[in-house]
Amino acid sequence: MPTRVRWTSLPVFPPIDAEPLYRYRLGGYHPVTLGECLKAGRYKVLHKLGWGGYSTVWAARDQRTETYVAVKISVAEQEHGRETRELQTMRELASYHSSPTHVVQLLDDFDLTGPNGFHRCLVYELLGPNIPDVIDAQFSGGRLPGKLAKIIAKQSLSGLNDLHQRNIGHGGTVTHSLW
Repeated sequence: MPTRVRWTSLPVFPPIDAEPLYRYRLGGYHPVTLGECLKAGRYKVLHKLGWGGYSTVWAARDQRTETYVAVKISVAEQEHGRETRELQTMRELASYHSSPTHVVQLLDDFDLTGPNGFHRCLVYELLGPNIPDVIDAQFSGGRLPGKLAKIIAKQSLSGLNDLHQRNIGHGGTVTHSLW
């Protein structure tokens, strides 16, 4: 007699770290195809960098400047206003005579109309890999060397200090919010 496999005995696969597909609906995420060009052909989409509750972020090639950028495409829901606040804050930062150190720079912004609605797009400079990925790829002990950890901490604190001096914070009750 053949052995029956019970569903409860099958291995459980971890969930995929991706945005929920049901959010690709009217008022939600904009569907993006690798190789697609945005803003009249200027930004060619190469790879998904990540996602959050209000946006997806894509690595792209700026065809005009021949550089790599990150394109953040907001959901079409307008009631949150998060992207508008972010854009206002980034424009304010760009208006200062001396720009803050160790803070990502906004390069461009544009609007995108798609099947799910109207989306605000913010174009940022493309930064390097995240720290956990660097540790996994380069350091077998699972830790950054002390000197490198101190450099990263110092740069992070310097960026936060520059934002604090301009009354800009990440959340909280400060005048502006970055995200």
